[in-house]
Amino acid sequence: IGFEGIFPYIELENYVIHIMTNIDLEQDTEMDFCITAGKICSFRRENIPQKDLVDLIRSGKIYSKLTNSKLVSLIEKNQNKILHFIENHEEYLRGPPYPDYESIKD
Repeated sequence: IGFEGIFPYIELENYVIHIMTNIDLEQDTEMDFCITAGKICSFRRENIPQKDLVDLIRSGKIYSKLTNSKLVSLIEKNQNKILHFIENHEEYLRGPPYPDYESIKD
């Protein structure tokens, strides 16, 4: 888990997964989800409800939207960690100590 500005992120080899939320709106459950490699954005969804983002990954529908087989493999391998990061994003926003991310089994 890393922290850039006010938003935490996770690294999967040379990919970084960012989730940004509108923290000014109490009832806002929509997120901006972005996977980058360096300055290249490999995948991005804006204003996606948290539940829809979880469903996109859990159902595997995200894979058809990716063009890099290495990224597909990383997401498959780390799916539980990614889902934990999304589902507990509010806790991660509060900063350390983070939920026990490293102990999550794939």
